[in-house]
Amino acid sequence: MYQASRGGGYAPLAPTYAAEPNGRFSFSFPATRRAGYVLRATAPPGYFTEWGLAPSLRAGRPNTGLVVPVRAPAWVRLQLVDEPPHSRVSLFISGYEGNGDRLYAPHDTVLIRPSLAGFVGKIIWVLTDEAGVDRQREQAVQPGALDTVLVRIAF
Repeated sequence: MYQASRGGGYAPLAPTYAAEPNGRFSFSFPATRRAGYVLRATAPPGYFTEWGLAPSLRAGRPNTGLVVPVRAPAWVRLQLVDEPPHSRVSLFISGYEGNGDRLYAPHDTVLIRPSLAGFVGKIIWVLTDEAGVDRQREQAVQPGALDTVLVRIAF
């Protein structure tokens, strides 16, 4: 459970509560009417509730029958291939969890980045050449639960 903080975002509240094997749970806590709360769940090996899907709780109202959705993790394997003739480029890659990656003069390498399973998304990359000209490419991805999808980026 997380409580809305005054500076924006949410701060975790202790303790955590365990669910029964069938997924049912109940708990109580001293809530204040001036604060908002969200409920998130986690489970091994990395399942979690996305912030935007977490149900909200409020003091003074019955919070029963809540469903806390849990998503499976997945990964994107970014295979960077520096094809001849080798040139100095800058590369920005996005479309997975986080803010993306900017690489200056990248070489052949592999990056593994977290993603969410079951969603159709796009990995987008922008190559900036030596003259400052941008070229954008993209590839649709839909990783399965606990799976990794490959995206080959040649430059």
